[in-house]
Amino acid sequence: MKRYVLPRPKALALLLILCAPPSRAQDAGKPPEKSATPAFSEADAIRVLSDLRQAIESDNSGRFLKPFDAKKMPGFAAFRDQIAEFFETYSPVRMNYHVTQVTTEGDFGAAVVQVMLDGLARPGSTSNIRKTVATRVVFGWDGRTWKIVDWSPREMFR
Repeated sequence: MKRYVLPRPKALALLLILCAPPSRAQDAGKPPEKSATPAFSEADAIRVLSDLRQAIESDNSGRFLKPFDAKKMPGFAAFRDQIAEFFETYSPVRMNYHVTQVTTEGDFGAAVVQVMLDGLARPGSTSNIRKTVATRVVFGWDGRTWKIVDWSPREMFR
């Protein structure tokens, strides 16, 4: 019968320390890495605006508000109420847009967009809507996707 010799506790502890992967304790002096904000592009603006167009044309106010960052957008509650009123007043609505300029401002992206709205008033409402508005849309990175953090002028949805 063959006999196996187990290492002594101190030798085993030393062996485990030497074989263990490097610990994060070595990086304790370094500040934690900031999640990098990707470069904002025209394609990013178009992707978000396309979601808005699909939502407004499918008469879905909840889906329309989804690309907006409620926590970062000043006056979001009033804007949300304004959008709810817009959806109650007009249907169906067609939305077209043309991105004319895209810029990056620090961690934010911005786009100047010509937005065209063409919609029929619901029964009992005022008149139909047809307008083209030069709009400035500001986008912020939420760690996963670009979200709208400001929309100007907001009055276009009245």
